[in-house]
Amino acid sequence: MEAYKRWVRRNKEYVHSLESLANGLTWLLPERFSESEIIPEAVTSILGIVTSVNEHIIETTRTIPSQIHTRPPEPSSFPYSLFFTLMKDVETLVEVMAQHFYGDDNKWNFIAATEATK
Repeated sequence: MEAYKRWVRRNKEYVHSLESLANGLTWLLPERFSESEIIPEAVTSILGIVTSVNEHIIETTRTIPSQIHTRPPEPSSFPYSLFFTLMKDVETLVEVMAQHFYGDDNKWNFIAATEATK
């Protein structure tokens, strides 16, 4: 994971370009998926998760250069904003997958479990 973080930090512009390209390509999904909502929603949710993680990695590297050596490192706190952003995308993914595989009536157990986690 550290290697991925270093790569994202070094290639911020490239990462943003790839994310924009991937989001644009979701509009070009073949028509055969138009009957099912699961493919476009799942792809969009997964891209949202990857984008959120990358943004968090980039934002956590912004430090003031004069403070790098003068302060001891602060203990890492849990990134609640990232967690809730990811849960929003995971909730969408869980909902469409549960509806696709278990139907309208049985999807509510999965949605309730996701809500309880939030």
